[in-house]
Amino acid sequence: MTQRLQIMKRTAESRFDAAKTHAWLFPLTHWNWKVALMTAVLRGLACVAALRHMEVHARNHFGLVEAAFVLLTCGFFSALQQQSLQIRSQMLAWLSCVVVVPLTSLSCDAALHFWLDGRQTQQLGIAALIFTVVSATFHWHMIRNGALLVGDESHSLTTDLKRIPILTATYFAVPVLWAWRTASTVIARGEFSTAIEAADCDSRRLHGWDSCTKPQNRAQPAVRRAHQTAQ
Repeated sequence: MTQRLQIMKRTAESRFDAAKTHAWLFPLTHWNWKVALMTAVLRGLACVAALRHMEVHARNHFGLVEAAFVLLTCGFFSALQQQSLQIRSQMLAWLSCVVVVPLTSLSCDAALHFWLDGRQTQQLGIAALIFTVVSATFHWHMIRNGALLVGDESHSLTTDLKRIPILTATYFAVPVLWAWRTASTVIARGEFSTAIEAADCDSRRLHGWDSCTKPQNRAQPAVRRAHQTAQ
């Protein structure tokens, strides 16, 4: 009896391991409880703050609905974002993680709020869209660096929380470094173009041009002297 139970246990474990590698079951086997918990708190508070001009009851109701929806669905959508790391094309992976999955989640969220809270939620549309895209880029930066993952590559929540300040700093530093390198490249190319133009100008002068744009008419002085002699 004990041996049979061990065999059944091994069979179940092998099937579960096989299911974890199946692409269609990835969102279920890698339901991201870390992101779901953190996002539910942050988005609920953000909605309450964004709707501070509304009455207290409506604002709190909206925030609770937002937190509950995120807590139930964000783990699934975050698993899809983690699965996008397996896409070979980095551009397609970024579009899937930052654009497709978050906007799909936001559309479902907006439909739920419109059903429960009515048209009062329309004023939150642009703010929610901006917040979703920014948070999605931040989430992409996190999972790309191995934080807030579940499954075989995951770490403890404490370890991930300790890494968040450093990853937050690098999240804001990367665009600054990119802008600095781009500006340096543009300046370097401008200096190179100026040097080329100066060399070309010197070359033109050596070949009888009186400037960098107009050729020198060597026959003009002789024509002037002939004209003066004739007069």
